[in-house]
Amino acid sequence: RGAAAAEDLLHLRRNTHTYMATALCIAAAVTAFSGASSASGVVQRRAPLAAVSMGGNKKVYSFEGVDGGLLEAREVSITKPPVYLLTRLNEMKVATGLAESGLLSAAEEAGVFSKLESAGAFSTAEKLLPLVEKFKLLSLFEELLEVEAGLLFTAANFLIVFTPVVLTLQICGFVPFPQGPVIPVEALACLSTGAAGFALFATAFIIGNLQEEPASFQQ
Repeated sequence: RGAAAAEDLLHLRRNTHTYMATALCIAAAVTAFSGASSASGVVQRRAPLAAVSMGGNKKVYSFEGVDGGLLEAREVSITKPPVYLLTRLNEMKVATGLAESGLLSAAEEAGVFSKLESAGAFSTAEKLLPLVEKFKLLSLFEELLEVEAGLLFTAANFLIVFTPVVLTLQICGFVPFPQGPVIPVEALACLSTGAAGFALFATAFIIGNLQEEPASFQQ
């Protein structure tokens, strides 16, 4: 029995020495890795793995990979590309299309301009020109160029369907029909929202074409 106990004690010591040697090797490896990282002074980062880009000037989060398989989240700014208005008009060949369509010549032959002149349309337009600066319509259009065309289409669709939705709700009995002095108010509201919706839809279509990146910049 004494010999068996001595043999067991010897095996226990050998296993203990093996565990200690393994632990020391792991500790030495960790220390060497930490020393190399601290000596370099910075953590080397890889290329960004993912970045959210929805267009427009906004703050988004970018995830970058670092050594060791970790991810670091950073807030970055996504800047919307500028709108090259004159370049896009040149590429769309608006002036060429107008000239080839013969629209102005046809209007002249039909006497449209003479009728407009006799009706005083040009003098009326001349009087309305200061309203463009008064209501800052050019500045408004310039600001709309920085808005996503999709958002403008969405707002236009809401305005366009306003009248059909109201009429549907009235027919189904969810909304009462107007009576008395409320009738012209509702009619004016429906006409105004419809006109504004179609005008905004046309504006969104134009802005959507202008917001496309010029072909000369894609090369």
